[in-house]
Amino acid sequence: MGSLEKMAAFKEEYAKNAAGLRRERIGDRRLSDLFDPESFVCLDSKVVSRPFSDAFDRPAVEGDGVTVGYGTIDGRLVFAASQDPEVYGGSMGRAHSMKIVKAIEMAVDSNAPFIALFSSGGARVEEGIIALEGLGAVLAALSDAKGAIPLLTAVLGPCPGGLAIAAAKSDFIFMVNKVSGLFVNSPSLSVISDAQSVSSEDIGTADMHKKTGLASFITETEAECFSKIRDLLGYIPVVADRGACAYRAAVSGDDPNRISETLDGMATESDIRPVSAAKVFAEISDNNKVLLIGNDFGSDMTVALGRMDGLVVGFIGNEAPRMSPQGIRKAAKFVRFCDNFMIPLVTFTNSEGFELGYKTEISGILEDASTLVEAFASADVPRVAILAGKAIGTAYLCMNSKMIGADTVFAWPTAEISILSADTAAHILYREKIAGSEDPIKAREQLVEEYKDQIADARVAASLGQVDELIAPSATRPRVISALDILLCAYPLTEA
Repeated sequence: MGSLEKMAAFKEEYAKNAAGLRRERIGDRRLSDLFDPESFVCLDSKVVSRPFSDAFDRPAVEGDGVTVGYGTIDGRLVFAASQDPEVYGGSMGRAHSMKIVKAIEMAVDSNAPFIALFSSGGARVEEGIIALEGLGAVLAALSDAKGAIPLLTAVLGPCPGGLAIAAAKSDFIFMVNKVSGLFVNSPSLSVISDAQSVSSEDIGTADMHKKTGLASFITETEAECFSKIRDLLGYIPVVADRGACAYRAAVSGDDPNRISETLDGMATESDIRPVSAAKVFAEISDNNKVLLIGNDFGSDMTVALGRMDGLVVGFIGNEAPRMSPQGIRKAAKFVRFCDNFMIPLVTFTNSEGFELGYKTEISGILEDASTLVEAFASADVPRVAILAGKAIGTAYLCMNSKMIGADTVFAWPTAEISILSADTAAHILYREKIAGSEDPIKAREQLVEEYKDQIADARVAASLGQVDELIAPSATRPRVISALDILLCAYPLTEA
């Protein structure tokens, strides 16, 4: 074939692709739906698998069942890999896997996020150890990329074994109800070997991963999943050659000095109804908007992303009186993520301790709590703490206290900071005094109040330098923004 014929054939093929014939593939269509129109550039689109055995007579398919490349999402450079379940069930041969590795490595070199759209039957059986070599290379590439660039995975079909481990390496996992399947062993094998009454349909589902905490976001449709991915990317700062930079939007559209009488009302009624960290974060964020993360797991702890005067901020707060192992793990993972990508942290403390009971004691909560302390203590990002209600004992220490490196600590007048709750402390300290009084009930009530005023009051902590300022709850937003502005003077900052 001469040059004339080659150019004519190429133009014909290009015209077919432009007309959308190639986009009929599921993997390609998904990328087209996720990325900005006509922005995605394919890499290694002609790669095919090589035959390693005569056991299976499968013709080679261009692209080998996965589309990789780069493009823009809302104008931002992003790399991605999208598996096609219609090409040998999305199975991963060596060529398939090495395409994914190439995209991950290019994302790292470009300081760009990497998104995996997984839907696969697992490693390609006929390739044997060669297929495992490719899968191992994917795991190694993701390990190298972890913490260097944001890693996102959408599970859009089955995601078994080693590929499930690859998904678990992501910073955030997106799942679709009744579609996603994320499991280490085949559901049918799990049911056979498990004496519990469980159906194979229950293994690896989005509902199951509400309990494991792997599902950061769960949606009802693929379109909603892609919308949520775009929302999340809008909060993740750009990674520069010198490291991540705090990210401030050009215009926040909200007054940084806005006060909230709603917060004063919440604090006033806190003895009647607990203050919700999620509602506080929404109240102090720009335009009252936050993105809640993993809200179905460890619901005693809220983690979220939001903006304050345009600055992207990570929020962590107690949603229940006692902290669970699941909530602690969720918080520690989020602290690590925010620290990796220069997202300042704002915490909201209102906890009287850890969950009680034997199950808690054998759950690994001690290691979980130590991990949370380590995550906060080693974080280099600015950290602002808000003490709003009970800040008791080691639960208080774990929640970004001054002792483990919080840069600025504000306290509401309702904050109670002590080793034990006032009721428990009074019972220990004044037991004999209460027992010897004429009216033990009245004496106890009086001594509890004395403990609150003389030892647990936030003013006492402020006098000892553990609280920087007592503030009106309504002034929380301007105070936190002001503190972050001062703290960020020493950090690189980019603007949209």
